[in-house]
Amino acid sequence: MAIVRYLVRFDAALVLFFLVLAPGLSTAQTPPKATIAYAAVSPIFAGVWMAKEMGAFEKHGVKADLIYISSGSVTVQAMVGGNLDMSVAASNAVVSSILRGAPLVAVGSITNRPAMSLFVQPEITKPEQLQGKILGITRHGSSTHFLAQFVMEKLGLQDKVKIQPMGGTREVDTAIRTGMIAGAVRSMKPGPKVRMLVDLPDMGIPFSMDLIAVKRDFYKSSPRTVEAMLKAYIEGVAGLRSRKDLAYKVLAKYLLGGGDSLDEAYDYAVKYLDRNARTDPAVIQTVLNWEGKKDISPNEFFDNSIIDSIIKEGFVERLYK
Repeated sequence: MAIVRYLVRFDAALVLFFLVLAPGLSTAQTPPKATIAYAAVSPIFAGVWMAKEMGAFEKHGVKADLIYISSGSVTVQAMVGGNLDMSVAASNAVVSSILRGAPLVAVGSITNRPAMSLFVQPEITKPEQLQGKILGITRHGSSTHFLAQFVMEKLGLQDKVKIQPMGGTREVDTAIRTGMIAGAVRSMKPGPKVRMLVDLPDMGIPFSMDLIAVKRDFYKSSPRTVEAMLKAYIEGVAGLRSRKDLAYKVLAKYLLGGGDSLDEAYDYAVKYLDRNARTDPAVIQTVLNWEGKKDISPNEFFDNSIIDSIIKEGFVERLYK
């Protein structure tokens, strides 16, 4: 009887272990979930798309879901008020929101130059011909808004051109193709008849198209997850070059297009996306200067610690060998 009672107690303890402790062990082995938002249907986000489609997030231990939120300013608002774990959004929107108290920090930058051009209707051949006309942007606070204003100031047309929000990138493209607007700052040529008036990289403006941002409390509590997401993104950018066939399929899926435009989109992504995703302080300073806050240190808005660690360990170098 003593042996029977011992076995009963042992069985009860075993059941208790599986009911109470075993689920915890199972959960510990489940990769953390992360929701990542991107702010436009543009090949500038090809690195994020590629990381998702080639399984780079899962490879580095994160189950990632991508969501599209039109416009960088709206993406940042959703980041502050919602459940997003990471956003890839207009640098000016990220910096402006931090200036206003948003608990965010930039942990990377997808490119440190303005990868856009000012496209206009074919009859416009000189900047002064834009006076009194309408330029389209996605939304107020977006990168298209910031860069349109910046270019107009450089061209001496500040307050002489109307800036019209259209809602999203597709709406801007439609507006310029149908002649509703005189032009727009865009990443790719929005129609066969329009012409490029100004290529923004030629203006020498330090500017991040989009910063990779997270909430500060998430950054402190889950640095390994942030590191995994950054590694996945960097691997996605490398995959554009090493897996070109897949890259074309990914671009076709997310851009919902095909034909010659995919060649343009692919060339654009490979040309502009930085390999190591490191934030240049100068791109933060550009936005601070524009906001009239040039005396504030740009170091308060970004942290390259994780990116620098990834680079130091040779991760990026190995991807391109």
